[in-house]
Amino acid sequence: MLTFLALAMIVSFIVLLAQKKLSVFGALTIVPFIFGILVVLLTDASFMDLFRWIQDALFFKVNAETGKVSMGVISPGLLILFAVLYFDVMLNVGLFDPLCEFFIKKAKGDPLKVTMSTVLTATAVTMNGDTTTTIIIMVAAFLSLYKQLGMKLSYLAVIIVTPIGIFNQLPWGGPTIAAATAMGVPVSELFAALLPGMLAAEVFAIAMAYYFGVKERKRLNWSKEQMKDIDSGVMEGMLQAIREKEPELKRPQYYWVNLIMTFGILTMLILEVAHGAILFMLGTAIALTLNYKNSGLVNERLDDLASDALAPALATLGAGVFSGVLSGSGMALALAQSITMLIPESIGPHMAPLYAIIATPAIVFLPQDAFYFGISNVMADVMGQYGISTMGAAVASMVGQSFRLISPVIPALYMLTDHTEQNFVSFQFTYAKYAWPILVIYLVGYSLTGVLPI
Repeated sequence: MLTFLALAMIVSFIVLLAQKKLSVFGALTIVPFIFGILVVLLTDASFMDLFRWIQDALFFKVNAETGKVSMGVISPGLLILFAVLYFDVMLNVGLFDPLCEFFIKKAKGDPLKVTMSTVLTATAVTMNGDTTTTIIIMVAAFLSLYKQLGMKLSYLAVIIVTPIGIFNQLPWGGPTIAAATAMGVPVSELFAALLPGMLAAEVFAIAMAYYFGVKERKRLNWSKEQMKDIDSGVMEGMLQAIREKEPELKRPQYYWVNLIMTFGILTMLILEVAHGAILFMLGTAIALTLNYKNSGLVNERLDDLASDALAPALATLGAGVFSGVLSGSGMALALAQSITMLIPESIGPHMAPLYAIIATPAIVFLPQDAFYFGISNVMADVMGQYGISTMGAAVASMVGQSFRLISPVIPALYMLTDHTEQNFVSFQFTYAKYAWPILVIYLVGYSLTGVLPI
């Protein structure tokens, strides 16, 4: 019965979310609460148990036998809240502007320099973890240049989204938060496991941009002797796309202070000096006070930035209801045991890489939270039956992020394909044609580092 209820709950969650009948926050809270009530009515559990399951998943629970404390979703929820706020402030004050302008100026009229500048600028801009913002800035900065030089706009689209897909896996990125929360692993430890693969993938992204640049040089018959300079008006327009994005919020006079503070926070985060939520909370308070000083203006900035930070934080907290009911009621264990019975014994210990590959289409076509909270957390229990650690399962669930940025459920991609004059399917095929090695890089890299058991 618990297996049936678990399946019904997961399917209901995915369908309602995919058809946009409920918001992410609503689906993560209302659906499991209803099924939790059904568990109470059909088993010996009480309503007090239902609220305890949710409380344990939200805050913390203590193992009665070992005394070990397992933190709930409030920990990653606070991290994402303050990390998004901090990087939104840094984007507003212009922390990334000089780097972007440097790459744009270096591009000049050389197609190779243009593609290299594109990938490096996209990498810098996407560090704030926001897909839509990165696409808006990159299209505004580079589209006219590609058109003037006659370069393929399909290459522009692929070069833009590739770094986004990689660096969405930063500790304040949605996928990492969702995977860590769904499977109950520390965000910092999951990020440490993912980092070598991310860096290798970024090297590939740069190499791919270099390849595109060489191809465009040949196709356009470009040579140093016949160099086609960029029109000064076009160059100025590209730079203005960076400079004129909310100029009243820029604070160039504090550039070095903001840069040093950001590097300091990231260093302490990697060294685990303190919890990321504490570091970014203090950083946000200091950054707002330093850059805007007036309390009224600081409050205005918080009001404006709240929508960016609140939605993912609420979704993370809502996930506590989902994971708490699924696990606390015994539905997750029952479903995992049922799935285990269907898996041949010889495959079980080696299912992590197989799951990583098979799950990739689900990551592409399902809403992210639907995948991590509806599928991957259950599969973690299944893999646990064969001795695969929860961290190994979490890493396996992240491999498919190599193709996440061609998902039809990401609205900003439709804007990108419209501006680069492609239909969505052709964009998907172009990305898959050139970027598929990232999937291999993740599989091989994580296997070599030992975080993905084979």
